[in-house]
Amino acid sequence: MLIFLHLGNTGSVFAQYSKLTGIVHDGATGKPVQYANVSLIYLADSSFYGAISDANGHFSIDHLSEGTCHLKVSFVGYRKFNKDTLIINKGRNTFGDIKLDILPENIDQITVTPNSSGIIYHVDRKVIQAQNFPEANVAMDLLENIPSLQLDFEGKLTYRGDGTFIVYINGHPVNNGEEKLRQIAAEDIDYVEVITNPSAKYDAEGTAGIIQVILKRNRLEGYLISTSAQVSSIGSYEWLFSIDEKGERGGWYLKSQLESYVRNRNTVTTNQKLFSENSENDIHSVIDRKETLGNNLLEFGFNYDLTEKDYIDLNMHVNPFKRSQFLVEKGAYDVSQITSGELTDEESYLFDSDFDLQYQYIGGTMSYEHAFTKDRTDMLSAYLTYSAYLSPLSESKTDLSIYEDYDEKKGYAGEEKGETFLKGSISYQNKISEKSSIDMGAEMSLDYLPTVNYTSGYFDNGTIIPFAGEPDDQKVEFKQNVYSGFLTFKSSFGKLEYMLGCRTEYTDRYSNYDYINDNGEWEFVPAKKTFIDFFPSFHSVYNFSEENQLSLSYSRRINRPDYWALIPMKRYESPYLYYTGNGNLNPSYASSFEVKYLYSWEKNFFSAELYGKTNENVLQNYYSRADENKLLWTKENVGNSTSIGTELMADIDILKWWNANLSTSLYWYHLDVDVDMDQHTEEKFRSDSRLNNTFKLSKTFTLRYNLTYRSPSVNAQLDREAYWYSDMSLRKYFDNRKWQVSLSWFNVFNTIKYHTISEGEGFYVDSYFEKDPYVTLKITYRLDNQN
Repeated sequence: MLIFLHLGNTGSVFAQYSKLTGIVHDGATGKPVQYANVSLIYLADSSFYGAISDANGHFSIDHLSEGTCHLKVSFVGYRKFNKDTLIINKGRNTFGDIKLDILPENIDQITVTPNSSGIIYHVDRKVIQAQNFPEANVAMDLLENIPSLQLDFEGKLTYRGDGTFIVYINGHPVNNGEEKLRQIAAEDIDYVEVITNPSAKYDAEGTAGIIQVILKRNRLEGYLISTSAQVSSIGSYEWLFSIDEKGERGGWYLKSQLESYVRNRNTVTTNQKLFSENSENDIHSVIDRKETLGNNLLEFGFNYDLTEKDYIDLNMHVNPFKRSQFLVEKGAYDVSQITSGELTDEESYLFDSDFDLQYQYIGGTMSYEHAFTKDRTDMLSAYLTYSAYLSPLSESKTDLSIYEDYDEKKGYAGEEKGETFLKGSISYQNKISEKSSIDMGAEMSLDYLPTVNYTSGYFDNGTIIPFAGEPDDQKVEFKQNVYSGFLTFKSSFGKLEYMLGCRTEYTDRYSNYDYINDNGEWEFVPAKKTFIDFFPSFHSVYNFSEENQLSLSYSRRINRPDYWALIPMKRYESPYLYYTGNGNLNPSYASSFEVKYLYSWEKNFFSAELYGKTNENVLQNYYSRADENKLLWTKENVGNSTSIGTELMADIDILKWWNANLSTSLYWYHLDVDVDMDQHTEEKFRSDSRLNNTFKLSKTFTLRYNLTYRSPSVNAQLDREAYWYSDMSLRKYFDNRKWQVSLSWFNVFNTIKYHTISEGEGFYVDSYFEKDPYVTLKITYRLDNQN
């Protein structure tokens, strides 16, 4: 009885509490301001209460007492809003709309950007402000400012040792994410969010989390025309043009891109040893490599407010010319064979290789939103995207070996036909009480590639003759369909906000393989898997004050193998290396915990993050001996890994004209390898760091100098040594900021040089990489009459 009386008294006390709600808007555009800091300070005893606005600009402060307060609302790039005297009455108090005005120094910018730091921490994500990194060319360049985020040898983004990201653009997932990050011009980006522990609302794909690109969007009426040209000392060039027109209820935009981007130019020196009981093959090579991406895009978009509660956004994009990837390699090979301790054979030859990949895509997206209430707390959203090959993807590699008395050409040729990708979602969010809301929805992702075929062999007058004894006319049919549903619940208690989520996904995939065997007969090798997964998530944040926040989060994620890793066909890669896919690969799963603390003062901040992550069925490249002088590589589930560490970041205005941003990731990486007959442990303590220095030489002239350190890394078979590098850039505005000129120097001291060692049963590979420095010049012009 006493317990019930106590609970009754507690409920009576709670009922006497007051509550304050409101909505924060951009004063110019009327758009909601997310992550605005709302502070309430009682004049009588200086007690503090606070909150942060949500995605719709809403804020709510509970468990208040009656009294007179001072209200303050702030967000970077805006003037602070102050209400000196605010009387809190009993019950619910509704302040209404709060409009924030842009600071004078940001009025001539199309988007609001911070005055100092380029990276901001929020509850569940890191935000990279694009305009603070003028040396960036594309979205991928911006992500280099996260110390524990790196590109692996295949161009995949990894985080804290293992895992991959899925890419979102303006709130919606996209296919071929890393490719998209290399296409989006940095000048078109407002900011990039790195979400390492996403809630169940998001697609569970990507064991490292989500990278979300938020493009510049506004509702100012008028037009904006922007164009830029860029060239570099290593042969890159790019031209961009866009026009954006807005009216009272909607608008349209047109964007075009033409680019030849030299992604990599380096020299690789390799010593490869393949050995057995009585013999050893030594292969030494020095190869100069230049990889170029040919990107082109034509995009048209349209958005319109059908009514005050209905909004539609349409987009269509196409490659007007075939997109391409070229890799040119030139160098020399020295090969020797030792049998029973004696040199039995040796040869040397020059090497000239060309890789060529070309394709065209066409696609479109559509999103629709219906708000049942004016404040958008009760809303239905739908999204659909479609893309397909406009012409077949063609791929070939031709290796020319030049001996003293003859030449030899070999390689492979293949194509992919008819791929279609369809992804859609429908979701509903509702504020079910004064402090609680739910978000639920369903999604589907359908990927179908009906034909993939490759042939490896010798080239004779443009015709490929298959190698003897290898499969002929190899074909694969691939399909992967994912169906999912999610539910999240968000609420608050005093200064504590929390969100619970769950997500269920069903995956149905196959990669069926056909080929002609040595007897001239067709053989069929099926590979089919279906599985159901459950992904819970938890997020919370406690606001000690406006300057102090503590958050705790957990999520579970999945990484499904790419289609090319599942295609079980054998393919020539280089004179001493072959590749084959693996139709039996299992997905990788990651469970992540994060505890984050943020302290800020004036324009400065310090953040500390503790994290732990486990990965099951880690996906990595795996090598084995194919014969006496060749290696074979494939994707394998190599085992389970653990990462435990901390990430520290500080952003400080040392002087009025000098801002420093230091970030470092310190973590222990442990991998238990268990694949085939290989069982061993790899582990490494890593300490990746980056220091960004921004010097404001004048109001329109900025110098930026960055230092980056990459510590040694390991995986199942490979060790890479540490290296460091530095970049420098100058940015100057002219004619009231209509013109912008940027001059950037990458790898200033030519220090991107490192060794890798890869070893396994019967082989040892020692490689030395050296990446060339280069200079880039970019000129941008913007004509803006939006108001």
